[in-house]
Amino acid sequence: MIRFLLLCLLSFTTIPTIAQRVYLPCKNTNDSAAIKAPAKQLLGQIGDHPARTSLRALAGQYNESLESLEQLRANFAKEKGLRTDDAAGYLNIFEIYNHIKIMQADGDSRSDLALFNWSFPIVMANFTGEALQLATAPYQQTVADLEKEWKNEQEKICALKSDSVPLAMAISFCEAYTKQVVYKPFLAAGKNLLRMLDNNNFIILDSVMITMRDGEKLAAVIVRSKEDTAPRPVILKANIYASTDQVQQLKEIVANGYAAMMLNTRGKYVSSADIEPWEHDAKDIYDALDWLSKQSWCNGKVGMYGGSYVGFTQWAAAKYMHPVLKTIVPQVAAAPGIDFPLYNGVYSTYMLRWLRNVTNNRLTDWPDFFNTAYWNSVFGKWYSSGTAFEKLDSIDGRPGKVFQRWVQHPSYDAYWQSMIPYGQEFAKINIPVLTIAGYFDGEQPCSLYYVKEHYKWLPDANHYLLIGPYDHTGAQGTPSPQIAGYKIDEAAKIDINQLVFDWFDYTLKDKARPTILKDKINYQLMGKNTWQHRPSLSTTSNDTLTFFLSGKKKGRFRELATTPQNNAASQQVSFSRREQPKADTSSAYSMISDSLTWTTGIYYLSAPTTEDFNITGAFTAQLSVIINKKDVDVAISLYQQQPDGKFFPLAGAMQRGSYAKDRSQRMLLQPGVPQTIPVTGFFTSKYIQKGSRLVIAVDVVKGQHAEINYGTGKPVATETMADAKEPLLIQWLGASKIRIPVEKPGR
Repeated sequence: MIRFLLLCLLSFTTIPTIAQRVYLPCKNTNDSAAIKAPAKQLLGQIGDHPARTSLRALAGQYNESLESLEQLRANFAKEKGLRTDDAAGYLNIFEIYNHIKIMQADGDSRSDLALFNWSFPIVMANFTGEALQLATAPYQQTVADLEKEWKNEQEKICALKSDSVPLAMAISFCEAYTKQVVYKPFLAAGKNLLRMLDNNNFIILDSVMITMRDGEKLAAVIVRSKEDTAPRPVILKANIYASTDQVQQLKEIVANGYAAMMLNTRGKYVSSADIEPWEHDAKDIYDALDWLSKQSWCNGKVGMYGGSYVGFTQWAAAKYMHPVLKTIVPQVAAAPGIDFPLYNGVYSTYMLRWLRNVTNNRLTDWPDFFNTAYWNSVFGKWYSSGTAFEKLDSIDGRPGKVFQRWVQHPSYDAYWQSMIPYGQEFAKINIPVLTIAGYFDGEQPCSLYYVKEHYKWLPDANHYLLIGPYDHTGAQGTPSPQIAGYKIDEAAKIDINQLVFDWFDYTLKDKARPTILKDKINYQLMGKNTWQHRPSLSTTSNDTLTFFLSGKKKGRFRELATTPQNNAASQQVSFSRREQPKADTSSAYSMISDSLTWTTGIYYLSAPTTEDFNITGAFTAQLSVIINKKDVDVAISLYQQQPDGKFFPLAGAMQRGSYAKDRSQRMLLQPGVPQTIPVTGFFTSKYIQKGSRLVIAVDVVKGQHAEINYGTGKPVATETMADAKEPLLIQWLGASKIRIPVEKPGR
């Protein structure tokens, strides 16, 4: 969370492409007085640009800077869906700086640092929760960070060899200098004062070593309030993304009335064990819970929450169900062997990038992870060369035993089954569970996998689902009001952080259930600005639209028919041709588009709808195909073509044919014989207006984002370009059936 806040603080200015220029000679880049001149000039050129706060502070317009800051906070709160009180902590360091300068102008003779030391504790006492995180985030930076940014901006200006600088570059330059003025002098003092405040208000135990059953020791960070006079419920997060800001994260939990503990997973933080993601968490968390249950400050009730890998660790904890664990709130939870590092039988290249992120060192290697250009070059080199997928880590130049271990388990076998509840183990999970998921989150199939398995093995499970138009980040805290051009409904802009703690109050403190959870399944109906509530997944729809893939052409489309067809559409895919997609030079991707991306896939278009209805649920497809090989990886997508002609992506899926019927056992296809490949799409809920059309797109998976299935029947990770001599020939038969769940009024 803190890393996200730092990114917001360090890049709160969105720099537009502006043709204007500013006078800024290279010789002036070290002259503080000369730098203020372009700052004043910029103020007359940028209008309501977010940079006004920092530029006004730099220009000495301190009251005006405070006014701009208030507007910036209001915009930030609206964009991030924050409450006004929470947004008050955003860029608070500018508020402190401006007030210091105003006080000095009014005659206060104290130095900048003296005034800062006096005012800082007073100001911070006003903040709790997210506001406190925002207010303290700047002090997580280092002087070296600021110096590096400043040096980079200076080098950019001097590299132009001109006294005329583009406006956008001048803004970036002046903002970097402003941080030298506003941030740098107070970093050390701020860190010390925060440490003193922590000592006054919290009991902080860093690097408590907890011994596991095999003798390895894991590092835990514990934060409690000094005001606690009796044992409290404890909120536990088991986290592989180790960092130095864990105390800050835990203070938010304490501010909500709980004791807090962060368990760094095996090998992370100051643990000396090997870092082996997924493999040990189930037993390790049980041992940590057992240790926690014996602490005098724990009242015997523990809850867990968090997203992605931290969502997985909650299900890992539920595999053995320690009695002290009373509830879990998995958000966009990953499921090893189900969706990562392989999804429906297909390994992703991203798995290596993520693996480096968490195993390069004892913390988290974010610089390596965010080096997108580097990773694109690695994956592009692998793709172009036709090297076996199992050699991907060698192309990266850092062969790894964990990567090699993963590719040895392409089936959902005992290796993966040992990590999360499997089969009847779900029946033992008799605690309240709140799953939070998103329509636009890549981990959504896992969230729904856990929900379905829990209800399958325990029909009366106390399990609630909340799902809406959220991406991976938004479902873990503050939903983004806009996702790739789609503006979510106002009803969807809920405070998910607050919902989590309301849930803990309900399950751990016997308070009322959060009002939004009116039934077991709670989903936001896109386009209708409302939430729907149902007792089960099966009751989210009351009808089904059934379509078949016709070979009959309708312009660039084929017909999406309502009856079985006797024809087919043919597609040929050469795995020896490795065309790289053209770089996207557009300013931003928008999911709502005027046209579809026409590649090698085949697109099917329905007739216009004759009534309004809601698509709610996950579509299913029985893809009937004939291929000339023993295996194939297929992709399918569902779109709405709105009455205005624009296309909206509703759901999709990818599936390896040989694992379509049983993810635990590979069953090769028969060349030349009609085969059925069942596929299930993502869950979604959207209002579909009369006059819309539905589009189904089918394709074969081929690209640098996933391993390539050449169809020989050999282990796919071992196949190479040498196996690509014969192109894949696939016929998409008219017997292919797609079933789309819908809600129709009055049914």
